[in-house]
Amino acid sequence: MAVEKLGRWLREARQAKGVTLEEAGEATRIRARFLELLEAGDFAAFPGGDVQLRGFLRIYARYLDLSPEEVLGRYSAEVHNSDAPPIAAHVPETEVQSAEPTDDLTSIRFRPRDIPVSSSLPRWMSVETVLIVGFVLIILLAILAVAAYVTNQPDDGQAQVPVATGAPTKIASAPTATATSAAPAPTLVTISGEEVTLTLEATEHVLVRIERGAEVIFEEMMAPGQIETWSDDVPLVVKTGNGAGLQVSVNGQAQGAMCGRGESCTRAWGPAGEVAPP
Repeated sequence: MAVEKLGRWLREARQAKGVTLEEAGEATRIRARFLELLEAGDFAAFPGGDVQLRGFLRIYARYLDLSPEEVLGRYSAEVHNSDAPPIAAHVPETEVQSAEPTDDLTSIRFRPRDIPVSSSLPRWMSVETVLIVGFVLIILLAILAVAAYVTNQPDDGQAQVPVATGAPTKIASAPTATATSAAPAPTLVTISGEEVTLTLEATEHVLVRIERGAEVIFEEMMAPGQIETWSDDVPLVVKTGNGAGLQVSVNGQAQGAMCGRGESCTRAWGPAGEVAPP
């Protein structure tokens, strides 16, 4: 039996749920016209490409109570002629603990398990060895100081007094101006359009919080390979406690990692591009 087209399957699932495109768009934060393109199977019309499409499909599948893996698998088979569904990263439930929403992301604990840490010193660096080496160095420095003092003494036993050969001359020097330049302000990415499409891809386990004004629309520990997408006409604020583990794409333009490894940072993007977070 032929497999039902992905777009038709999504449309029938929405109709069975008894909601309109506008209602679904308001619930998923995805514009109704994008949902209409998904249900029409017009995947080539998305400006963000494959990354944006997969993020929208994952969000829409969850809203329609469909399996995100099956939806993405049908998308791969229909568009890329691939039978293998995308592999979703599995995070053991014992490792991910729910936390109360908080604005202070510096208190988040990250527990790397792949880096071996040894607290023991090498055998040759015992406490006794360090003390002996320090004592020997002190004796050598004392011997060198005594030798330098004896060498600098005059042979006749009288101290030599330097004789001034003339009046000291004071050389006036004009003050030198030190050139200072202000640090260049960071350049913000400018994007034209009436709305912004934000796509986040986790490269490692990272806690992410998305705010739309005073509303928290997403707060979750993302797993490596997980992709999430939002579309809105107001700025979206992204907060994380480990910026190196989060890749950002805005309207299909790759922006790189949020910030450095282990750093807590807050950035925001709106229809006009990157803006200063509130």
